[in-house]
Order: sequence, then C-alpha cells, then structure tokens
Amino acid sequence: MWRTTSARLCLFLTMSLALAPSLASAKGTKSQKDARVYFIAPADGETVTGPFVCRFGLRNMSVTHAGDDFAGSGHHHLLVDVDETMEAGQPIPRDKKHIHYAAGETEARVELSPGKHTLQLVLGDSKHLNFDPPVVSEKIMITVGRPNASEEQARAARKTSERRKLLERVAPAEPQQTQADPTPEMTKSPESSNFLSRVLSGTK
Repeated sequence: MWRTTSARLCLFLTMSLALAPSLASAKGTKSQKDARVYFIAPADGETVTGPFVCRFGLRNMSVTHAGDDFAGSGHHHLLVDVDETMEAGQPIPRDKKHIHYAAGETEARVELSPGKHTLQLVLGDSKHLNFDPPVVSEKIMITVGRPNASEEQARAARKTSERRKLLERVAPAEPQQTQADPTPEMTKSPESSNFLSRVLSGTK
C-alpha cells in the first residue's frame, strides 16, 4: 500500500515538473493595466472604396518594433475576417488574415476585396505573442465598395505616373542634342567667297 502511494506521488511530481515550463510560457508577457487598443479609422459600419487607410490607437502602452523587448510596449497586428479568440501567450499567425506591422506602424494602407469584412487589432509582444491578458480591440465591420470608372482611371494614371518616375530614376533619359539647319553662309568657305568676288569684279 505504501509503495503504491509513493509511486503515485512520484508520478504526480514528475508530471507537474514536466508541465511547469509549458504552463509558464503559456502565460505570455504581462500587459499594462487598463491597456487598450482601438481603431481611429475606419469607423464601425463605415463604407470605404478601394484601398483605405487604417489608423491604430493605443492607450496605457507604447508602440515599438518587433524584437524590441521593452516593458509595456508591443506592435500592432490587423486581423481580417478572423473568428478565433485570442488566448494569452498564443503566437499570432502570419498570413493574409493576420497582418503584422513589425516596424511599429500606427497606420497602414489596406486593400480588400469588395464586400463586408470584419477588422480587429491585436497588440503583440516582441516575439509576436499575445500579451497576458491579451490586448485586443473590439471587432468592427466595414463594407468595401467597388470603385467607379473615374476612380479606376485615376488609379491607373497614378500607377503609370509612379512607374514612369521609377524608370526615370533607374535609367534617366539622356538629353538629345539638336543641330541647327545649315545656312548658305555655313556651307560656303572663305576661299570660295573670295574667288567668286574676284570673278565678278574681273580681278585676279
């Protein structure tokens, strides 16, 4: 009986020690008290057209680059059409639905397909992990409309202009040299002019 109890106790202690590191790492980096992340733009329910600007707001914490392990700081992640719940210490995926702003951006130009989309902000720590507790915004919904013909033409013109400027920077055009049309005075030499004058005047 005593041996059975001791064996069970040893097994329990072994499992506890094995799980301790994973439980500690699952907690994640501590977030600041009353930290809040939110959208400055667009607004919930807003209709946007074509590429639009997202502006990120943050209170009681600061924004820094990914990899900078400063206390009370992190960087933004934009979640597009994501339904999963963010858990403390959970790594934030990197794909089309989880957009990382590792350079410390507080706004970004976003382009989505026409239709309704949900947007949500998550603040990640230096290793792209969720804070404990997670710093997550309220989920908003926007509608992306189709651009009209004039907007599409203006966008195409901007792209063409940007492409032309880029080509000019890479390979600047050489200035073309213009040559004046020859005149009778330019085609005559001094010797031929003197000869004609002597012939007409009868002198040698």
